[in-house]
Amino acid sequence: MPTREAAVRAVSRFGADESRKPVEVSIDDITELRTLGISVMGSEERSFPSEVLERWLTKNSEVVQAVRFEDRIVGYAIILPLVDETLVEVLEGTIRPRNIPLASIQSFGPIASSLYVAEMVVDQQLERRERSVAAAALLRRWGRFFAEKRAKGFRSKGLWCIAITPKGISLVRRLGGEEVVIEGVSSPTRVTMQITKGDETTAPLFPPYRMRAGGAR
Repeated sequence: MPTREAAVRAVSRFGADESRKPVEVSIDDITELRTLGISVMGSEERSFPSEVLERWLTKNSEVVQAVRFEDRIVGYAIILPLVDETLVEVLEGTIRPRNIPLASIQSFGPIASSLYVAEMVVDQQLERRERSVAAAALLRRWGRFFAEKRAKGFRSKGLWCIAITPKGISLVRRLGGEEVVIEGVSSPTRVTMQITKGDETTAPLFPPYRMRAGGAR
């Protein structure tokens, strides 16, 4: 199985392709995000509804980052900074991610938050190498983003996700995610993982950006 170090090298290699432009998104992009999400996740039920995306972007316009190629979005990721109690409720299945209270979504300001990867998708219609390029560009975008926020005082308490597809589970494992078994909740098709611990969010996966945004850890 590919190691975390191999994944870091892939991010550095593929993510340097400047033709895949990382971009911030707005409410105007929701239809395009929704269409791509349904295509990748396989159904409307497994992807977030437009009204949920709109609520999240209205509360915190930075929770969605995307990669655009030839004027279309080919990948995006949603990472929510949450209060600890809500993160636990999501991971334990007490509340569905789409029902996360807006009051629980924090800013990326000078505070400490638990980070939840709500969704990460890359257009599966792309050729294999193109998918790798888009995914790497997306990861590098988030790495740059968190390094910049860290320099302004943001602190991560850890980065968590729930992987529900074979490709998603494989990707998180390659990135070094550690599986957390939750009795009565975890299953082969619902794997809870902690990707980083404490304020490691920028360092393990995105080392090129540590020194560009305020010096060493």
